[in-house]
Amino acid sequence: MKHPDDCGIAHGGSARPGAATPALPPGVSFAGLRLPVEVLRTLTGLGVREPFPIQAATLPDALEGRDVLGRGRTGSGKTLAFGLPLLTRTAGRRAEPKQPLALILVPTRELAQQVTQALAPYAEALRLRMATVVGGMSIGR
Repeated sequence: MKHPDDCGIAHGGSARPGAATPALPPGVSFAGLRLPVEVLRTLTGLGVREPFPIQAATLPDALEGRDVLGRGRTGSGKTLAFGLPLLTRTAGRRAEPKQPLALILVPTRELAQQVTQALAPYAEALRLRMATVVGGMSIGR
């Protein structure tokens, strides 16, 4: 599987802007990144076999609750790189009414729908509910 390699990853400010993520070391797998079994099962079921470089670079820190910053072109794996830790860290928690556990902000309606579709199988596996809210929707809903 070919990996896009133009993503820049910053861990606590340690990487310079535009720095390329190095190729994956041999043997890096999602299982080795300490994701929940439900997420691993869903990845396998969807045919996702190995992490993209941005995922391998960000998942360990993000799963620990550390701040990470990544940049990459379309198709580089950013949605799962940042979405899987968010879902994993909120799994098992219960939100209070009108107080979501997490919020993902994106600049367009189309991207909001794409992120929702990409993360929905993993949220379902972790028994989390997601809602997409975009401009023009009722705030009460």
